[in-house]
Amino acid sequence: MPAAAIIQLHRLSKRFGGVTALDDVSFEIQGGEVHAVVGENGAGKSTLMKLLAGVHEPDDGEIRIESHSVRLQNPREARRQGISIVFQELNLFPHRTVAANVFANRELTGRVGEVRHRAMCEATQRVLSELGVRLSPDALVGPLAIGEKQLVEIARTLAQQSRIIILDEPNSALNEAESQRLFEIVRRLRTRGITIVYVSHRLEEVFAIADRITVLRDGCYQGTYTTAKTTIPEIIAAMIGRPLDNLFPPKPTDSAPGPVALQVRDLFRAPWLGPISFTARVGEIVGFAGLEGAGVDDLFRVLFGLDPMTSGQIEFRDEAHQPTTPVAAMRRGWALIPESRRDQGLMMDWSIARNTTLLVLDKLLGRLGLIERRQVRATTDQYVRQLGIVCNSQDKKITHLSGGNQQKVLLAKWLAASPTILILNNPTRGVDVGAKWEIYELCRQFAAKGMTILMTSGETEEILGLADRVLVFSKGKVLHEFQRGEVTKAKLMHAMAGAATFEQGASRSSAGR
Repeated sequence: MPAAAIIQLHRLSKRFGGVTALDDVSFEIQGGEVHAVVGENGAGKSTLMKLLAGVHEPDDGEIRIESHSVRLQNPREARRQGISIVFQELNLFPHRTVAANVFANRELTGRVGEVRHRAMCEATQRVLSELGVRLSPDALVGPLAIGEKQLVEIARTLAQQSRIIILDEPNSALNEAESQRLFEIVRRLRTRGITIVYVSHRLEEVFAIADRITVLRDGCYQGTYTTAKTTIPEIIAAMIGRPLDNLFPPKPTDSAPGPVALQVRDLFRAPWLGPISFTARVGEIVGFAGLEGAGVDDLFRVLFGLDPMTSGQIEFRDEAHQPTTPVAAMRRGWALIPESRRDQGLMMDWSIARNTTLLVLDKLLGRLGLIERRQVRATTDQYVRQLGIVCNSQDKKITHLSGGNQQKVLLAKWLAASPTILILNNPTRGVDVGAKWEIYELCRQFAAKGMTILMTSGETEEILGLADRVLVFSKGKVLHEFQRGEVTKAKLMHAMAGAATFEQGASRSSAGR
């Protein structure tokens, strides 16, 4: 017998200016279930979550909590109804302790107004123990890993006695191990009767954790599906309005590897990275796989000149290459798409045009040394068309774009510099399935035109589906190399863990040939 509905949404609509973000949306969320809400960027997911969290009020329609109509005018009123939200962009105070963050804006005080630090630490410890999390309430939040920071956010919602927790893209920045820990906590919360509203682009993980899935498209409700009775292709078709036969564009059958573009020999970065040796060819996509801290990020930083290498040799186009600074790397034709477009890649308050042309302003100067606005607009227009950036004006701020279009602007910014080697660090983080396919197709096109791509991703399927070869990192070294077509997800994850059984299995396989 299905559980009673704890949330009932009746004909909700929300408009921002002339844009309708939600249009007549109605569905129910049952008490004690994990209910996923999915859709492409711009489908209305974030708007709907903000209505439930009291950030915005609906223009039309009604929200009912346990059959009682409520008006969620602000986040405080939502919390009073037992609703809390953990946003994708975490909202923590890095220079304060875990306990101080858990009790932010609702500190425990004594009779004369003094803050009761010990009581707050004890209450925080109880919540962390309930979650099975080993964190000290006295630890500063700033140095914590992203997965640990997210757990602090969840602990804060529990300390507020929340009975409905909204997780907005909770694992977009988490590795496989951190995601699994998050899923364990979600399941633990469900057994306690807490309702989880789970927003994510990663459909495989949605199917692993959710009881039911609601699909939105273009602000409209497309249906609610029982996870056990549907499939990923059916959900994708509902999300994008058409079947998507393949998650990855096919690799051209007539493509052949070009000459060696990059040769790395015995690269070492003190105290623990290396020695690392590998090659990458013209027109090749080389994947780098590894768990958090395995060394892939460190290697990319060295290659792009963000960190110095201690020893080793790098040859680029048959010439010695010493990546002393990012500017020097850029001048040699290197580009790096960082992991976080918001913190490391884009000026979020700037326009599409300003971001796209930021690295090539010296090429857009007129006779008097002033920037030619006509050239800026022509360059921006070229990449808006080439990458399919959806916008009604080049002057639109990055903050007003969907995640997929933000990522395309980041690509445009670096492509404008005409790189020959492109480093991609989690290129589709926070991007919906339709935009992912478009970015994959762009990578295929770049490689076909002779670009060499080095890429890593927190999604193993992405590495397997896109890369021609995969280098597996563990403890700062290359543990194994897989050719395209000879690796499965299970083998790759086993190798990423650096398991001795994998090495033994590989040895037995070689001996049996």
